[in-house]
Amino acid sequence: MPAIDLTRLRKQAARLADFFFLPDEFMKHLREVLEFYVNYTLRTVENVAPGSNLKTYRTPPAVLTQIENELRAKAEENPHFSLELADVLWDEGALETRLLASYLLGRIPPQEEHLLPRITAWTQQIRAPEVRAALLTTSLSRMRKETPNQFLALVREYLHPERARTWSNGVQALIPMIADTDFENLPAIFDIVEPIVEEAPTTLQNDLTDLIVTLYRASPNETIFMLKHVLTTTGNQMTAVTLRRISPAFPPPLQKELRDLLRPQQLIHLAPIEEIDDFVDKDAPIAKASPARKPRKKKMDNSRIIYLHGLESTSQSGKARQFAEKFPGMITPDFTGEFEERMTQLKPILGRKKNWTIIGSSFGGLMGTVFTCKHPTQVRKLILLAPALLREPFGSYLDLEPVSVPTIIIHGTADDVVPLEPVREIAEKLFTNLQYIVVDDGHRLHEAFGELDWEEIIGDE
Repeated sequence: MPAIDLTRLRKQAARLADFFFLPDEFMKHLREVLEFYVNYTLRTVENVAPGSNLKTYRTPPAVLTQIENELRAKAEENPHFSLELADVLWDEGALETRLLASYLLGRIPPQEEHLLPRITAWTQQIRAPEVRAALLTTSLSRMRKETPNQFLALVREYLHPERARTWSNGVQALIPMIADTDFENLPAIFDIVEPIVEEAPTTLQNDLTDLIVTLYRASPNETIFMLKHVLTTTGNQMTAVTLRRISPAFPPPLQKELRDLLRPQQLIHLAPIEEIDDFVDKDAPIAKASPARKPRKKKMDNSRIIYLHGLESTSQSGKARQFAEKFPGMITPDFTGEFEERMTQLKPILGRKKNWTIIGSSFGGLMGTVFTCKHPTQVRKLILLAPALLREPFGSYLDLEPVSVPTIIIHGTADDVVPLEPVREIAEKLFTNLQYIVVDDGHRLHEAFGELDWEEIIGDE
């Protein structure tokens, strides 16, 4: 990469801006500029943008910044052409071109009717963290400043209770508004985010950390009040667990304020002390010895129970909520994306810990099956609810070795999504310690769920 001569770079960027109204010519000259500044010392994509799956020119940020500066005025004055050029840049599919596309969206007036549909569609398409962050911050910059009510309405849509998959988008979009010292309507933001903090899904830990730290910097007292209120009133035991996990990243004064509320609660059971009576009645009949009590079953560690929801479901589904009520402290995370993405999200949750009880429903049953067959020593028991073992990509896992992990499959005779018998045939080959419970129900097992003895199914043998 040649050393960056600012005078030459400004001329190159200015010449590039001359082709603003000619997208094809613009792309041709943009490629030339990006290739001119390729940094060959950065050998891999991971060095440039960790977590990105996009091709990259490995161009220094200063080059993109100069190009953005030259495009700013034209983009703001010509929103229609900005959208057209942004589309071409996005379709190019490189890290740098998609960052430029995100920048152009941020220069378009928030009243433009085609702005939000593009941001919504692109955030659903992209996995590269840097581009996703740009879409949720840079692309919404004018809306955030010029029409804050419209922006907050969008965030409320992202944070809707039934749309857990978009909660991360909502949190990341809010952070620049909270950090803006000119923004004064913080009470509205606290109202919006409090339910998300209370739910505290494990998949949102990094986002919650960024959110809470930013809120504390903006308003320490209000943040402390909100967190204490959530921790003392919530019925969700995972709230304290998640906040305890992320609390090391909090500013020290906030950690001190929450320390007592986040400390794990230990239940101490004291045997009742019987009064000593030194009066002896010699005429009283001799009492018969009481039969020896049966040893109590060892209490199960609910924190080692995890529920894996189905393809179109979330951690807020009916089954997930009922399991969480029956087994307080169990884990019910959210999963998004295709199968491999979900397995990648599952891996850090389970880690290397053992004695997991995995409950998988439908597509979650496929996830639980593959994990158990690959890591049988980590799984205490596997419970599958109408598992989607016929669905791709299971075909690529046909070489899985049979395992002896205790496995229970619950399947409905009226299941019109996952046929019972073909699944049973696969399961009998995979699990050597298998119990099949067939119920008169459909795929969702709505009626059977309330009739089954889950303590017995999940509990010790």
